[in-house]
Amino acid sequence: MNKRYFVIALLVCLILLISACKKSGAATGGAPRTPFIEGTAGLTMNFEKDSPPPEVTDDESFSFNVIVRLKNEGEAKVEKNNVKLNLVGFDPNDFGKGFDDVKDVQPDDDLQSRKLGAEGDIVEGNPTFVTFPRGGDNFVPRKFSGNTEFTFRADVCYHYKTEANTKLCVLRDMINVRDNAICKPTSSRTIHSSSAPVQVTNFRQSVVGKDKLTFSFDVSLSGNVDIFWDKQESKPTRFDDGCPRDPRTRRERENNVGVEITEIPTDPVFSNLKCGGLDSSSKGVVKLVSGKRTITCTVDLVTDRVDLEKTMGINLLYNVLDSKETKVLVKHLADTSGGFLT
Repeated sequence: MNKRYFVIALLVCLILLISACKKSGAATGGAPRTPFIEGTAGLTMNFEKDSPPPEVTDDESFSFNVIVRLKNEGEAKVEKNNVKLNLVGFDPNDFGKGFDDVKDVQPDDDLQSRKLGAEGDIVEGNPTFVTFPRGGDNFVPRKFSGNTEFTFRADVCYHYKTEANTKLCVLRDMINVRDNAICKPTSSRTIHSSSAPVQVTNFRQSVVGKDKLTFSFDVSLSGNVDIFWDKQESKPTRFDDGCPRDPRTRRERENNVGVEITEIPTDPVFSNLKCGGLDSSSKGVVKLVSGKRTITCTVDLVTDRVDLEKTMGINLLYNVLDSKETKVLVKHLADTSGGFLT
């Protein structure tokens, strides 16, 4: 009887050990076969508990501040100089402050991205915080005529990047494809896209000649956010107007995404890359319509080649505008002095 219990206990221990190894990615063949964690997250934003509090009083003795917690759930680092927050929805003068105290406030630290380790382990980035009003002071509500509810909304604007890669199928004979060919030159191709609000999806490849192929992909807005980019710049030179408030500038830059094809332009296997909608052969700015834009490219192949799958990359650049709001009830305390108006 004791021997049977010992065998059962040993089996349970082995099962637990195997399970732990799989979770840690250690020596079980569990190393990831993809380059990214993947997903649609960028920066997440939340109010710290009771900052602001749900209810305050207007007796000038109840002061408070607003603390916003930021965390990078995506896979692109965000420098603190490329993040700005505004607290909107109420007049700060009703709380003893001015508009300069609640606009264009930056976080304390850079926001490191999540990272995927070689064995599948995920390294999380540390959160950082933004405190309103600027300078660490407090809001103090003035007297109101009765209970009054206010909206406190934090708007965050930040620069973000999406990296994606796939493999093009290149055969010595692109037209007469053998049954045992290493890949199919006319097919959908798997594309991996880093975790970010804008994704590269639906990659397709086809043959348009014995030494020419075409490929297309979609740039898709996956997050519930607004995005902006300036058509005049391929990368951010200044972030002061990353998410413009001016209506005209906002219309010009809204839903724009910077796109860059990497690796193909410098690879000796390829030449004469042309992509519709891009300003140059490999980069440009496109405007999404209903959250999506399809980009189609053609490229020539060198005649002296072998069968292979060639990695290519796609980078997307854009600014993100996101928001989070809560309500604050200012409760009016009636005057109990007992005096009379004269």
